[in-house]
Amino acid sequence: MNICVLQGITVGEPRVAELPSGQWAVTFDVRTQLDGTPARSVPVEWTGPKRSIPKIEADMPVAVTGSLDRRFYRASGSIQTRVFVRPEKIVVRQLKRQKTTIQRALAAGLELPER
Repeated sequence: MNICVLQGITVGEPRVAELPSGQWAVTFDVRTQLDGTPARSVPVEWTGPKRSIPKIEADMPVAVTGSLDRRFYRASGSIQTRVFVRPEKIVVRQLKRQKTTIQRALAAGLELPER
């Protein structure tokens, strides 16, 4: 099972780029914080058609549900890795929808297949 749920504030402006495949990539960080713990920034990388690019700005409340992913690439003669969240759903600003999205993602994750 690979389920990732984030709720927090976007850090900085998102980076948008067209990929060679014709798809678009939007990358941004979400700063999360639980009571009494240090804030952490988590990278999120969305890909899809231009018409579906999420409307994200800096310092925006956001909920993201998806999965954790890792990309390998070569840099400076060695292999590097990047870990990020690949979102299935992104909800901005609307706190009630954020709560519903998170509850659905967690409930779906708890539905284990029968063996």
